[in-house]
Parts: sequence; C-alpha cells; structure tokens
Amino acid sequence: MIWAPVALLATLLASCGGSGDGSYVPAAPGTELNEASCYFQYTMPGTLLPRSGIDPMFGLLWHLQNTGQDGGTPGEDIRALPAWNLNKGDGVRVALLDDGLELFHEDLFQNVVEGGNYDYRRRSYGYPLPCAADDVHGTTVAGVLAARDGNAVGVAGVAPRAEIVVFNVLANSTTSNIANSLGRDSQLNSIYNASWGSTDDGVLHRVDSSFATAIDLGTSSGRGGKGSIYVFATGNGGCFAKDNNDVCQSDNPNFDGYLTHRGVNVVCAVDNHGLPSWWAETGANTLLCAPSSGNDEHNPPLGFITSTAVNATTADNKTYTREFSGTSASTPMVSGVVAMMLAANPNLSWRDVPLVLAKSARRNDPANPAWSSNFGLNYNPRYGFGVLDAGAAVALATTWQSVGTSATLRSCQPLGTGQVVNIALPDATAGGVVSPVTNAVSVSGVACPISKIEHVEVQLTANHGYIGDLRVELISPNGLVSLLANERICTDSCGSYSTGWTFGSVRHLEEAAPGTWTLRVTDEQNGDVGTWVSWNIRFWGR
Repeated sequence: MIWAPVALLATLLASCGGSGDGSYVPAAPGTELNEASCYFQYTMPGTLLPRSGIDPMFGLLWHLQNTGQDGGTPGEDIRALPAWNLNKGDGVRVALLDDGLELFHEDLFQNVVEGGNYDYRRRSYGYPLPCAADDVHGTTVAGVLAARDGNAVGVAGVAPRAEIVVFNVLANSTTSNIANSLGRDSQLNSIYNASWGSTDDGVLHRVDSSFATAIDLGTSSGRGGKGSIYVFATGNGGCFAKDNNDVCQSDNPNFDGYLTHRGVNVVCAVDNHGLPSWWAETGANTLLCAPSSGNDEHNPPLGFITSTAVNATTADNKTYTREFSGTSASTPMVSGVVAMMLAANPNLSWRDVPLVLAKSARRNDPANPAWSSNFGLNYNPRYGFGVLDAGAAVALATTWQSVGTSATLRSCQPLGTGQVVNIALPDATAGGVVSPVTNAVSVSGVACPISKIEHVEVQLTANHGYIGDLRVELISPNGLVSLLANERICTDSCGSYSTGWTFGSVRHLEEAAPGTWTLRVTDEQNGDVGTWVSWNIRFWGR
C-alpha cells in the first residue's frame, strides 16, 4: 500500500485513549483511524502514486543551502548538497520519538515505513497520528529530517530518501514507555531522534535508571551489535530567566539526566549567521550544533526553519510551516546526516558516529576567541566541536575505519568508589570575590590504559544551601576545561547534589586519560555556603 493524503476534520479536543494487542493490522480505505475524542481526525486513504518534479519551496531551505535568503550569511548552512552527491540516506531507517506523525502528508508518505510505526496510546503498531491539538511537533521534525525530494511538492529533508517511523511516546510519556521506545525494533531502526528533553529551567532533572539501561542495551546490541545511534536536543534554556540586572540565566544540558549518559549525541543550535540563537544552550556534553532560528529575542527572529506541518494548524490552512525553531529543528538535521553517513558506510558503530561528526564539523564564528584546537579537533564552549557539515561528514564516513563496538570499549575509574574530600565551599563576597576549591587525581597509564578518550563521567556530591551558586569545572592534564555546571538563579531551588549528580563530557574527545585531572568547584554568588563532600571520575575510550 502507498499512503495518500486526506483532509483533516477537527472535533472537540478531549483525551485520546485506546488499546490493542500490539500487532499491525492494515486498515481498509475509508476507515476512521483516530478515536472520536481526538482533536484531529483521519480517514484511511486509498492509493496515491508518487510524483516527480522540482520542490517548489526549496529556495526557503537556507539550512540546506544559505545564499543569504532571509537575511542570513551566505554559506552558513549544513553543506547538504555535497552530501547528496554521495547519497541521500537511502535505505537507512530513523525512528522519531515524538508526539505523532501525519503519516499521509504529501511530502512524507513515500518515506514512511508502513507497519513500522508504534502507537503508545493504543499500544500497538499501526497509525500513531496526531490526536491532541498540540500533537503537531513530530510532523514538523519529520519534514526537516526526511521530507521527500524531487516530488514536485513542498520541501526536502536533510536525508530525503531515508526511511522514517514514528513512536509517539510523547503522547503517553511514562518512564517505562520512554525506555521501551529507545530499544523498539533496534535491529531495524538505526537512529533514534529525540527533539525534546527535560524542562529548561536551570534545575537538575533526574531520570529513571531505566533510561541509562535502555541506552546501554541499544548501543551494545542494536544494529546487529554495531549499536543504535541516539540523537537528542540540548534544549532551549539559554535565557530561561533574567536576574534583577536583566542578565540572562542559562540552563545547561548537563542538568538534564537524558543528556549526560554516554551514547547520547547532544545537539546545540546556531542561527543563519552561524552565531548562537538567544535561547541556545551548550555544555561539556554537547557534541556539535546545527541551524535553527535567529538571534534577536526582542523582535521576530529571521531564519526560521521551513518544514512540513499538520494540516489545518497553519493560518492559511496549508501543510507547511515557515516558523519552526529551537533545537527541535537542529536535532533532526544531525539525525539526517547520520543516516547519510550510515548509507555511505553501514559498518559505522555507535562509537564511530560522534567521532566522524566531531572531526568533520565546521568551525563557525571564526573570530570567537574561545576556539581551541587539540588532537585534530576544533572546540568552543558555545558550539562544541562546531557546526554540522553534511558533505564533510559523509565523505569522511565513506573511508572511516571503525574504532570498534561496545565489545571493545575500555573503561577505568581511578578513584575506585570515589574520593572523599569534605572541603568547605567559601561563599562569594558581596563584591564578587570568589575562592575556588580544587581536588586532583593522578591517573596512571597502567591502571587506565586509555590513549583516546570518548566520554568522561564526573560524579559530584555536595551539600549546599543553593547549588545554583556553584560553578563546576573539570581540568585535564593538558589544561583543557570542561564546564560541567554554570552558576544561575532558578525560580525556586536548582536541585541538590546531596545524593550525587553525574555530569557527562565529550570535550576531552581523543585526549589521553593518564595524567593529573583536577575538579574545581567555585561558589560564584553570595548568600549560601556548603561543603564539597566527595567526587568520582570515569573514563571511556580506547
């Protein structure tokens, strides 16, 4: 069967329920596919033959080819066209973990895998279509990733020939459903795209241990042992609040438990000038950035992303939007490029993917003084290893020799069960004078024979009246700094380190583990004191 688009009918908004036995049963044409209580109603269409021709909205897709349209800087894009000369993601399957998908959309249906979509409302394979009035996110994410090219309608995705399925886990986002979605059909799906995360408010957001268990299982056993690829958004909390001096308070992806675990590729955002969007976040666990909307928080920003939309949700009742934004838009661009990388080289492991992306990333904002170059990589605290370069990534993937799978991943924890320090954390003075506190560990090459780091975990335990005061930094033997936590002012409490918090860092990619590593904790804001109780560090690599 080939999907065909149908008109949408709006009914009263209500909850969307349903149940099922889990099996996929194709619906007959004319069948009503959503419950009567759903805001959106769909009827199973008949056959629609594919069309061919120029995509009429391609000129709006500055993120694929920026010629200065929409006021941007020419060349500030992901270099999609050079990648398309190699492949367009053909045959690689991407799972969208989202709120639903308009499976019959004219620009998506050719790439949707019939029978591969799972509905967490009904708990069955079938038709996870938008139900509630705000279930419009997944359709737009899908368009950025894999809208069909050359079909004479609409737009084109980053990987316009990749296969897509949707698991509408956000429509029923229980802890068990999220864990389940991360491993569903892991031998069929290569990439799992999550354009979402915890609330952007500067607070530590813990997640259930089942999340880490699911990621570890996916990376070790997915794709026949080569490992599932997980791509997540940093979030949009770069200015989640302002202090009394009108200074933005920034969230950090290391405060989101979904983003700190190894195997999760974290994506930040830049605008159409290659600069950080005003809402953009970054942290030491951020791998690289991809485009999204503009930089002006006070005026309507230019450079929105154009993509597919759920019908009847736009002002002119069209099936496209020109106002997609946030790292929700950036994340599927990375997933699309990973799809093309895997099409070029199916033997890439989950460990290879971040290495290829980091080594091929483009150094944007070249005048920014925070750039450094180490171990063949460029790095900037605002951008990770740079901006996504599809052409360079796919070309590098083509000849890449794998570093191995989970089976050969090395790990060492030089502090054993942890180092107790029990050091007081002096409060910042009213005049802003601070007194950093440090503790170091000497890592032996015999005990920790990792010459190329792929991920670092740092666990901090501290008792403090207000952890938003604390800045936490890891300093390597080469003087490279991972900013693990920044100071900020939260609406209420920023959380607690009293039971321990594990930060992640990819900043030390390709660096050697042996040497002296220092953790530095600084109380940057006046008013509260505390004690640094203990810490631990763990290296992963080869």
